[in-house]
Amino acid sequence: MKKLKRFALNDARMLSREELAAIEGGLDLHAVDNCTSLTKGQPCVFYSSYGDDGHQTIVIGTCAIKYDQFGSTVIETPYCM
Repeated sequence: MKKLKRFALNDARMLSREELAAIEGGLDLHAVDNCTSLTKGQPCVFYSSYGDDGHQTIVIGTCAIKYDQFGSTVIETPYCM
């Protein structure tokens, strides 16, 4: 029977999310649900659905703003494109 080597557990540490993602090749994506005038140009959730296999599909877009003028009033309409 082979003798096991001793090791110290107090030297062990947990990996951070970034370190784990670097090892596993993970994807970290931040996208807003609702676009506003402050989120123009940021990634947003354009479309989300579930397939027959139960997997979720998320299509990413970019926040934009549409401007409409009614008389002297300009209305901003944020949307995901």
